[in-house]
Amino acid sequence: MKTLFICLANSKKYGERCIAGIELKRENDGSLSLVKENGKPKWLRPVSSAEHGEVAAHIVNHIKLNDIVEIDVLEHCPKGYQSENILFDVNSLKVVGKVALSATNLDKFTENPSTLFGNKGKAVPADKISEIANSLLLIKVYKTSVYLRTDFEKNQLRMKFEYNGNEYDLPITDLDFAYKYNKDNNILSNAKNIYLTISLGVVHEGWHYKLVAGVIAL
Repeated sequence: MKTLFICLANSKKYGERCIAGIELKRENDGSLSLVKENGKPKWLRPVSSAEHGEVAAHIVNHIKLNDIVEIDVLEHCPKGYQSENILFDVNSLKVVGKVALSATNLDKFTENPSTLFGNKGKAVPADKISEIANSLLLIKVYKTSVYLRTDFEKNQLRMKFEYNGNEYDLPITDLDFAYKYNKDNNILSNAKNIYLTISLGVVHEGWHYKLVAGVIAL
C-alpha cells in the first residue's frame, strides 16, 4: 500500500540508517493532511529484514528532514515499544515533495508529554520497557547546547536541553545535523524554535537510551 510520511529522522543505526516520520494522507483536492492515531500524530519507522531493522545507507542517503517520502508498505511489524515499525519495499522509496519549514506547520506534529518516555532520565530500564507504547515523538524546545564528549577514545555529539522543567543530556544521531555542526558550531545560536525528534533505542546493557534522532531549527 502506497504511504506518505514527512521525514523527521534520518540517523545512524548499526552502521546503516534509521528513518522515521509522521504519516500524511492526500485529500481529494490534492492537499496533504496529518494522520492521527489515538489523538496523536501517527509515526512510521520503515524497517528492513535485518536483525535490528536498519535500512541500508545508500537507499536513504538523499533524504532530508521535512522531505515528503512515498513508500509501499508491505506489512506492519510492531516490536513491543517500537509500535511504529513497518516493513517496506526498498525499491519503492522516493521523495515526492517537502513540507515548508515553519513553526505553524511543525507545531502540528509536536507532542507535549510531561516527561520523555515515562521518566526524567536519559534511558528507560529494560524491566520497564513493557510499560512504554511508542518509541518516537517530536517535541519543541527553545534553548539547547551542543557539545562533543570524548569517552574511551570515542567522540559523541550530545545535546543538553530543558523540557517541561526537566533537564536532559542526550546523544545526537542525526547525521545531517552533525555534519552541519562540524562546519559551524554556532548553528543553533540564532534559532527561536528548535524541534527535536526523540527516539528510544534498542536495549544496551539493560537500558533503552533516549536519542536525538532529528534536529530542525527555525
